[in-house]
Amino acid sequence: MLNKQVLKISSWNVAGIRACEKKGFHDWVAASKPDIICLQETKALPEQLSEELVKPGDYESLYGSAERKGYSGVSTWVKKGIEHKHSIGLGVEEFDIEGRCIISEFETFILFNCYFPNGKRDHSRVPYKLEFCRKVATKALELKKKLKKEVIITGDYNTAHNEIDLANPKTNKKSTGFLPIERDWMDEFQEQGFTDLFRTFSPDESGHYTWWTYRGDCRERNIGWRIDYFWSTNEFVTNVKSCTHSPEILGSDHCPINLEIGIP
Repeated sequence: MLNKQVLKISSWNVAGIRACEKKGFHDWVAASKPDIICLQETKALPEQLSEELVKPGDYESLYGSAERKGYSGVSTWVKKGIEHKHSIGLGVEEFDIEGRCIISEFETFILFNCYFPNGKRDHSRVPYKLEFCRKVATKALELKKKLKKEVIITGDYNTAHNEIDLANPKTNKKSTGFLPIERDWMDEFQEQGFTDLFRTFSPDESGHYTWWTYRGDCRERNIGWRIDYFWSTNEFVTNVKSCTHSPEILGSDHCPINLEIGIP
């Protein structure tokens, strides 16, 4: 059997990278030491950021910012020495102007860093959200076929898939993020050949969440939602060593999620 290098990928909706920087972001990077970092909801243009965020020491960073200031945005950091190619966006203007996706190609896999839209309280953006979801899946399958590499899609999906994925499913059936139409898309996603990697390790355990509202001490009481994910094409699953959450890491209303994979 070939020896495999273990590669660690972490993903985190930082809910504003400038705010998160003041709440221990760099300490988390130094302690966690991911090989690849995917950030969502950065809410900033590179020129608004500190030198440490634009040129972060051991990493090469790329920002895909929204045209609207202080909104959305994604960033992918790759440890220096790891060969990769990046492209910003899905090639669809209505999504790309909101800074929602960076696609990175590595030697043995493709990585999508995505900030999926929020459907909004009045559900007005649910159609836009579902259109984005389907475009991500289509693009991933196209690249898999074209480049002959498996695909990982990480980020804030803004949807809890099943009742086990949120603390109060019964009271949230009419809330965006848990609407039947949003959950149906995740079923569709699965049927297209994608796997929720966290659930391959913890298929039936409840209480695993990645986002908590700031209201009412919900984080302390662990009343949350699991809406941040690593999914991959089915054939990649055998490379996965672990998929975990880091709820102890503060700095955002989301926590980091982590994936360890074996690479030949």
